[in-house]
This record gives sequence, structure tokens and C-alpha cells, in this order.
Amino acid sequence: MKKISSRNIAFAIAICIGSAFFNAQADSSIPIADFFKKATFSGRPLLSPDGTNLAVLIPRKGRFVLAVINLDTRDSKVVASDPDWDIANPRWVNNSRLVFSISKGSDATREENRGGGLFAINKDATGFRKLVPTLKEAEGGNIPYTPYTVLDRVGGESNELYVVNNERGRDADLGASDVFTMDTTNGRTKLLTFNNPGKVSGWLLDHKGVIRVASALAADPVSKRIKQTVFHRATEQDAWKSIYEAYLDDGKVMSPLAFDFDNKTLIVAGRFDGRDKAAVHIWDFSKNIAGDMIADHPLVDIEDGLMLDFDRKKLIGVAVDAMKPETIFFDAEYAKLQASLNASFPGQLVTFQWRGKRAVVTTRGDNNVGSAYLYDTERKVLEALYVAKPELEGKKLSAQTVVTYKARDGLSIPAYLTLPEGVAPKALPLVAYIHGGPHSRDAFGYDPTTQMLASRGYAVLQPQFRMSTGFGWKHHTAGWRQWGLTMQDDITDGVAELVKQGVVDPKRVCIIGASYGGYATMYGLVKDPDLYQCGVNWVGVTDVKMLFTVAWSDMRGPYMDNIGKLMHGDPKTDDAYFHKSSAIENAARIKAPVLMAYGSEDIRVPLIHGERMRDKLVKQGNTVEWMVMIGEGHGWAKEANNIKFGEAMMSFIDKYIGKAATVKPGELKFSQL
Repeated sequence: MKKISSRNIAFAIAICIGSAFFNAQADSSIPIADFFKKATFSGRPLLSPDGTNLAVLIPRKGRFVLAVINLDTRDSKVVASDPDWDIANPRWVNNSRLVFSISKGSDATREENRGGGLFAINKDATGFRKLVPTLKEAEGGNIPYTPYTVLDRVGGESNELYVVNNERGRDADLGASDVFTMDTTNGRTKLLTFNNPGKVSGWLLDHKGVIRVASALAADPVSKRIKQTVFHRATEQDAWKSIYEAYLDDGKVMSPLAFDFDNKTLIVAGRFDGRDKAAVHIWDFSKNIAGDMIADHPLVDIEDGLMLDFDRKKLIGVAVDAMKPETIFFDAEYAKLQASLNASFPGQLVTFQWRGKRAVVTTRGDNNVGSAYLYDTERKVLEALYVAKPELEGKKLSAQTVVTYKARDGLSIPAYLTLPEGVAPKALPLVAYIHGGPHSRDAFGYDPTTQMLASRGYAVLQPQFRMSTGFGWKHHTAGWRQWGLTMQDDITDGVAELVKQGVVDPKRVCIIGASYGGYATMYGLVKDPDLYQCGVNWVGVTDVKMLFTVAWSDMRGPYMDNIGKLMHGDPKTDDAYFHKSSAIENAARIKAPVLMAYGSEDIRVPLIHGERMRDKLVKQGNTVEWMVMIGEGHGWAKEANNIKFGEAMMSFIDKYIGKAATVKPGELKFSQL
């Protein structure tokens, strides 16, 4: 294969640094397809452990291929490609070898994408080895599909990885895995956890490669409560000992994060000592309690995000998933580099990966979906690599801001508010965009639906209503068994606050969302029929009890028997609640038109949720637009389906609350798109 200089690759894929922040005017002419097209570049460039080579996924003939650039000589080589598959999830094994998997990416529906697998290759494109077959190969050969998850590198120049596999698992629902070493030159594995302390779902190694911590889950056969037990051993020869126990429904689960480089100090996260929000602590082995707290946040939980520098043997800090991402630094060198990069990219969110004398820098902001740079920390030189979505370069997107409002019972609700760029924030049409889960949350950053709506002049509110996760245990549990009740009020109260401020026109409000967001859409039309002029529900729950009763759904097992019943209600004892919270059973109150879309292969919220609601609405004369995405599951994987649905959504919303809205509720009836 002909070598290509990185200078030519850079010329082909990079932009000049300044153009990422070109001050364009608001552009409502951005094609809807551009918002939903897959990114031109996939993932973040990866520095080799010694910082001398860069692995990057680049586009070629409609596929992502894996290229390696020698940063000293600037020679480059495409080391892995396939005409029918994208290369995905690369990572370095050592300074010379990488592993990766394959995927159909956005060219296929979820049902069609039977990739995965695990493959290895050297940085010079030699030494290829298939380590684990793909799902398609396993199905075709009628062999069990037993994927391996990469846990860590063995380190140094070893060709081995630490991997996790559940083929010995005795409880697929709660997890029962083992740790192996895998030789990436021949695929051979060696079991390291024959003396397994239980049904372990999480493992932690120290920096010498000794498996020291194991987190196991087990359900009580009578109470159905799921208990976590964390085990520890001081050396490989010692017996496992329990150091912590907690029930999941108490919210006090421990997350073992890492050992410090002394291999004695264990860093953990959790809600200890009665704290509402999870924080990071040093574990006190002498008392088996959480000791000194080293990182916390006033608004959000910190349950993960610990950053380490293995070359410098340092704890760097903690990445915090706040309403806008933050980093708490422990290391002065890293804090200094962060400050320097922030100064180079004002107004941007900047992250970096530092190896040797180089760092890979990624940035994103209001008008920057994502850009990547290479930074020489000695010469202080930045080199542009690429932007994720060049079709949006020079286009003015809309700023995502953080707001907080009070629910009617006084609970503080954080939210994202995106106002259309260049439009006065007065009497705007509003789309309330509700996240799924509901035990989930929205994150800061580019969202194609939000930006599409804002580009067409709509304000977009994304409330983090009660039961959203990440904002403390009280905020989460305040939503238990509150489907359609206070959870729904939190959304309405956010809309009401914007109306009160004069930002929103109360006669032009639509509600949309997927999964739980689809439920909130349907129930919003039930509970507040005079507020919402339209609704868009995709893959949405329409009857809470059906989460338990639809036999072919994956919403079953010990989690649903314990946490599921606490969050969503118990079908054996909560009939009155299930009736009141059912959108289907209360559909007679719905007046507004609705667009509904479901995946034919969805096992999280099966198609029957949509079909029953559609039939009920059509029978009573409501306006319904109906879509079924063939081959899709709980959301759309295929780019063409995302574009198709985005265009249908935009047309539907424009029809009822847009500037030129001419259709009134009831004028159109059932239509299938």
C-alpha cells in the first residue's frame, strides 16, 4: 500500500483553526438532512502509549478506515479497512499493536447491524488476527456469541489485554463475569478469576495487574431487593473479603474507581455518610468505611470520571458531568495545560489526552459540533486535524444555555434552554423536548433535533424533571411512582415559567420525546390538552403497566422486580395508579394532533404500545400521523431513517405551531407516512 504523508491527510481532512469559529449569521436554510447525517469523522484520535503514533478513523469510500500516523516522520498508513464495514472502537494494545471491532454504522438498521467481534493489527498493517467472531459470523455458524469486553492493557510492550467475558456466567440478568488475559497475536485466553467471589459485574485491577476488587450483585429470593457486595483482597494469594454492602434501592452503591499508583490507596465514589449526592473518597481499609472526600459537586453526582496518567503515575483529577462539563484537577501540570488550551479556544469546551510530548485536543461549543487538534506541549504548537461535521462549518447554530426553575411544590428543576439565534426572545413558539429513561438525563452538547428546531425559529426546553439521574438521590426518588403526576407537572411548570417571562407564546407550544419522553408527550396531551397544540412521540411508552405485562419486552428480570417496581409501580398492588397514569386509558382527553413512530424490532417498548394508542385515537377521531421504521429497535440507527423522521417531525410541528401554520387540530385525520 502506498504511503500517504500526514501533510496530505491533514490537507484533505483538516480546517484552519480560525474557521471553526467563523462568525456567520443565523442560517435557517441548513438542510434538515445535514443535522442528522453521520459525523464525517468518528471518535477521538488516539495517541499511542508513548505518544509517537496517532490512530485515527478517517472516511474513505463511504466507510471509516483505521489509519496510523507516525508523528515523528509524519508517514501514515491505512492499517484496517473493509468495503462493507466501518472500523470501530480502536484502542492501543502497546506502542505497536491495536485492536478494533467492526460495525455497519449508520448505513444499517439495528436489526441489520450484526457486527462487533474483535480484531488485532500492527501499526504497519502486519500481524492481522481475528480474535472474536462477529455476531453475523456466530449466527451463520450456529455458534454461541460470547463477546469480550476490553478491561485494560497489560502494559509495556505486552501483546496481551485484560478482557471480561461472561461465558461462565450463572446469572445473565445481574452479571456474572470473569477476567482473562487475551493474547492479541493468537487469540488465546487465560482465566484469571477461577476463584470468583460471586456474581461479579465489575472488576478492578491494581497497577501491577493484580485483580484486587470485585463488585457483585444478588437478588434476595423473598424481598427481591438487589444487594451489592464489594470484595477486596490485598494480594493475589489472599482470600476475597467483603468490605462493603448496600441495597440498590437505597442509592448507596459504591463505585470502585481505581487504585492510586502506590497500589494501596483505593479511590471510590458513592453516597456515603448520608450524603444526597455521590462524591469521590479514599477508602479507609482500617475501618472499611469511606474516608477522606477528595471531590464533590453542589449540583450533580460524581460517580465516575477519575482520570489517571499512567506514564507519569499521577491521579490527574475527576471529570464531572455537570450541566456543562467540568474538571476537578488534582495535578498542577494538567490544570496549567487546561488553562492554556482554554485561553487558545475561548468559549469552547476543551478536553485533551496527553502522552509524552503531545496531546490530542478536542473542542466543542455553540458553533462547533466537534473539532480535533494535535498539540506539541514542548513547542507550544497546535495543528488542526479535523472537524466532525464540516457541512455545518460556517453555519450559525444556537446556544444551549442552562436555566433553573421551581416546580409547583418548590423542587428546583435544572434545564437546558436553546433559543433561536438572532431572534428576539419574545413570544416564541416552544418545543418541550423530553428525555427518555426516565432514569436518565440530557447532556450538554450538540443535539440534531434541538438544533434543527432552533434553526427554524423554535425555542427548545429540555427539563431535567424529577427522577432524572445525576442530580442526587432525592431528585431521582422524588419521581418514583410519579408517571403522569409530579413528573409531568415539572414539565408543565417549565413551560409556564417561560410563558410568564414572555419568552414563549402560550398558543404555540408542542411537546416531543422518545421512550419515556414519548410517554410524557402522550400524557402531556392528556393532562394539559389546552396547553399543547401538538405532540411527537417516538418509541414511547403509552401504558406503564405494559412495561410489566408485555411478555416479549426486555423490561423484566430482577431489576424490574426490585427497582422497576419502586420507580414505575407494582402491577399487583397499584391498579389505581396504573389506571390514572395510563395514556391509553385516558386518551379521550387528547385533542391535539400527534405524530407517532415506532421501531418494528423494538423489544424495550414493543410496537404494541404505539398500535394500541394509534387505534384508540383513530377510533375517537383524532389526527394521527403514523410511522413504523422497519428493522429498527428502540430508536433509529440508520442515517436515512434519522433524516426521514427529522423531516417528518419538522413538517408536522411547522404545520401546527409554525409561522405559517394553517392546519387546525381535527382538520386532518389518520395518515401513514
